[in-house]
Parts: sequence; C-alpha cells; structure tokens
Amino acid sequence: MPHLVAALLALSLAHASAADATDPTQAPVWRTPAEASDFQRTPRLEETLAWFRALAEASPLVDYAEFARSPQGRPLARVVVSADGVRDPDQAHADGRTVVLVQAAIHAGENEGKDALMAFVRDIAIHGRHHDHLQDVVLVLLPVFNVDGHERFSPHNRINQNGPEAMGWRVTANNLNLNRDFAKADAPEMRAWLGLWNRWRPHMLVDMHNTNGADYQYAMTWAFERAGNLHPAIEAWQERAFNGTVAPAMARRGWPLFTYVMMADPTDPGQGLFEWASSPRYSTGYAAVANRAGLLLETHMLKDFRTRTEVNVAILEELLATLAADGQALRDAVERADAGTVALAAAGGSLAVDFRTTEETREVEFLGYAAHAKTSTLSGGTWVRWDPAQPVTYTVPMRDRFEATAEVTLPAAWVVPGEWREVIDRLADHGIHGIPVGPVGGFEAEVTRLHDPAFSPTPVEGRQVLTRVSPQRARERIDIPAGSLLVPADQPLARLAAHLLEPEAPDALLRWGFFNTVFERKEYAEPRVMEAIARQMLESDPQLREAFEAKRSEDAAFAADPRAILYWFYQRSPWYDEAFQRYPVLRLDPADLQRLRAAD
Repeated sequence: MPHLVAALLALSLAHASAADATDPTQAPVWRTPAEASDFQRTPRLEETLAWFRALAEASPLVDYAEFARSPQGRPLARVVVSADGVRDPDQAHADGRTVVLVQAAIHAGENEGKDALMAFVRDIAIHGRHHDHLQDVVLVLLPVFNVDGHERFSPHNRINQNGPEAMGWRVTANNLNLNRDFAKADAPEMRAWLGLWNRWRPHMLVDMHNTNGADYQYAMTWAFERAGNLHPAIEAWQERAFNGTVAPAMARRGWPLFTYVMMADPTDPGQGLFEWASSPRYSTGYAAVANRAGLLLETHMLKDFRTRTEVNVAILEELLATLAADGQALRDAVERADAGTVALAAAGGSLAVDFRTTEETREVEFLGYAAHAKTSTLSGGTWVRWDPAQPVTYTVPMRDRFEATAEVTLPAAWVVPGEWREVIDRLADHGIHGIPVGPVGGFEAEVTRLHDPAFSPTPVEGRQVLTRVSPQRARERIDIPAGSLLVPADQPLARLAAHLLEPEAPDALLRWGFFNTVFERKEYAEPRVMEAIARQMLESDPQLREAFEAKRSEDAAFAADPRAILYWFYQRSPWYDEAFQRYPVLRLDPADLQRLRAAD
C-alpha cells in the first residue's frame, strides 16, 4: 500500500467506529472523515489534502498539485479529474474537452462543498462511478480555496450554521472576503486563482457556498447570471442546462431547487422575494463578464451537515451528466461569446455595466415554513422563529427582472499610463491583453474628468471605496509616458476590461481606490497671491469677467464665500493642477489607435 494511503488509513481509523473497521464493504480508508464521524466533523486542511493525494496515488484518473502558497504559507491545491489522466490545459482544449472549475470553501466556514468533493472524487476514482460522463469533461477542483481561513478552526465559527462540530472562518488571514475580490484581486490567493483560471480557461465555474438568512424547505438554492451582464449565448445555455435539465433531475431525486433570493421583508416571506445581478467582484459575476458560465450553489445553513453534503454530491453528479450530454453546446456558446465580444468592441458597441432589479413582479410558489414574529422583550426588536413542523407553500411576488443603470460605449482601446503599475499588473493578472507603448508627447485622445466624488466613510474590503462620481469626457492633448499599456478592446476579455477601466462600472479599479490619489490636491494658492492674480485675470479677459459676474449673481453661497471665489479663479489660472481629478486612463477611438500605433 502506498505510504500516503497507509497514513490516511491510520488517520481514518482513528475516527471510525469498530463496526466500520470490520465491515469489508466500507473500507475505512475510503470513508471520508465526515462519513466516518457520522457527519459530526469536517477534516482540517492537511487531512483533506492527504485524502486527495491518496486518491491521486490510487487512481490514474486523479491528479493532485499545489499551485501557490497562502500568506501564512499553506498550500493551495488543485485536483484534476479526467477520463484518461489529462493534466495539461492546452491538451484538454485541443482534445475538445469541456473544462469545469469547481471551488469550495472560498468562505471556509461553509465547508460542506469540500466534504462533498471528497466523496464525489472517491466515487469516481475508487468506486468506478460516472466514468462514462468523463469522456469529454475535465474537472478542475479546488477543495479549499481559502486555506488560511480554513485553519482558523473553531466550534464557535458560523454561529448561524447547523454543524459540523468545528469549522473554518469566513475570510482570509488578511481579513479579506475572497468572494468580493475577483475584480480587484487584492488577496494573494485571488491572484494565484487568476493564474489557475487563465491557465485552464474553464468553460464553467461552480462556486460552493452555504446560506445565511431565513429558514425554508429547500436544502439548496442556486444562482446564475441573466441580467444582461453576460453574452446571450451563455445565458441561453445556462437556462437550458440548469433550469431545463439539472433542476428537474434534482427534483426527481427529492432535492427541489429554488433561486437564491432575498426577502422583501426578512420577517415575512409572504411579502415577496427578489433577485439581484452580480458584479464581477463576485464569482458568478466575474465568470459572466469573462464569457463563461457560472453557477453559485448555496446549501441551507439550518439543514444538518449530512443533508448539506449529500445535496452537494447530488448536484455535482447531475451537473457532470448534463455537461457530458451538452458540453459541446457550452463550448460553442463560449466561442460565440468570445467572438461576439471582439465584434462588439470593433463596432464601437455599447455595454451595460450596472443593473438593478425592477419593480415588476410575477407570482411564484416558494416552499417555506410558518414564520412566527413577535416583539422581543429582550431587545425590543422583531424576533422571528421558523417552524419546520409547519411547512407552507407560499404564493408570493417575485422581482427577478433587471434594467441597466449604467452603460458605456466601448472605445477602440484604453491607455493606462506607465506610472500606474499596480493597475497594469492587475490587468495582467486577469489575462487581459495589453501592448507596451510610449513615450508619446502631446497625444490627443478622450480624457475623463471626475466630478462630485464621494467616498466610503470606513474601509470596504481594505480600501476606501469611491461611492459616487460624475465622469465627464472631452478631447485633450496629453503626454503618454514610457511603460504605458495599450489595451485593445477587440479582444475576448473586453467585457472584463470595461468593467475594470470604465468609471461607471461598480467594480472598476477606480471605484476600488486604485486611483484615489488623483482626488488629492497637492498645491494651493494663498489668498494674498490669488487676490492680485484674480484682478489681473478680470482686466485681461472680458468673457471671464462676464462668467464671474453671472456666477456671483446666481449663487448666493458662492458670493458669500471668499475662499470659493478665489478658488474659482485659481481653477481657471495657468497655475491650476490639470491632473487634479483627471482620470489617468485614456479612451482611444479607431483614428486615435491608428495614430498611436504610428507614433509609438
């Protein structure tokens, strides 16, 4: 027996019952730690990784590798499962395989996805199940994404969750929520994930979670994007595969599914439900703007650990069967989405970058429980208790229609000046194609001025976030320094590039604070100096005098504020900092792009 299998056997026996050890049909070494403990415990990180290493030693279908280290030095591991031992991403794509990335424990207290993956891969590698579904599918699995959070292990994590006896923590060692980090990629773990994502170029992402919120009958809810934030070809495939195939199959197995929703009134499900669109800070929102299918799985936190694990195994099996039957259609949809994105940019088309749920409703049936609400004598608030002994089928209004709230016209290209290295590096992390350019002096292009900014009063995911801004664009002459990056829009990742570079997008790097220094004034005009200069400006420019008099007569607050008056003149003087509140990223039209390529 290989030494890793022997080590794992000893480990499993320590947690298995005497009956387990003597039952020849339940070899203890291949019972997951969750199963061996009757679903009382989930394994620690090293025990989990040892399990997958043992499976890789025992089966040619499984490959285990570590692709990065966490900030605290722990391994980030990926497990590849394929019919014939494919290990190379390029080979998988050349062979026409559907590549699926499944990740668990991005929120490391929400652990059952990891335990389900352990059982799912065991069933494939040891019990010989699902091999016919693997002929054209390659699974790339991340059993534990947030490894440092996983090892902040305690029985007092996840207060809202029903077991196991101890589990990991929601966020990373740097207190970052990885499922808010896909766009800005501040966490080292996320940048490592982006490297894995870009190497494997999966056609679909599955992200395994556990809910908070109300109680209801469903063991699992799920979500996939359809708000107009992804290409129609991907949207159509998801609707057919998920709602058309997987959902009915799960219902036949006794696992009805429902959309992952919020309640209009958290104390009363009868008041209605609503969905929302995910921006690319989230896993499924990121997959959408990268022209890939994405599925969010949310087991229900109050269902027991066994139930939560088993429903995850069931949906993994149904997803694999669906991909085996419909994988070619997904690959075709991805190809059409990539080509359509290139064509959209080449045509200077528009792209919606932010959405909201409309007030339009439709009636749906929702399998809930009776809710009993009363005013708490302790807190004075509303105390809601759900009664699983009283299942209720509610007929409720559902708000699941969306409208765009921000739209941008795609340029021919963007230029990121060379001094903004962190931004250039982030674009490279995302796999966005860029071409070094510069220096080019006095280049005319579209420049964006940022007016009326507002910022979050406290940090959001470690950054002071720009919560409001009014972009105004105009043609200006500007120098493009050495080391700048030209980002053509006619590339498959143009949607992602737009979401990162256009100020209107909620997850633009500007919004996340990567450019916050442009909002800081570094030079000032003293009143004694500006008083004299303002008079000279009025004497030499009649149009300026007219504009000043109009401003003073129309704006009483301005007229009563000496500092505002002098600043008004300073803004119009040649001493004013032209870089203040100027967005550094340039937008190029097709003629600009041609001129820059000729000048560079």
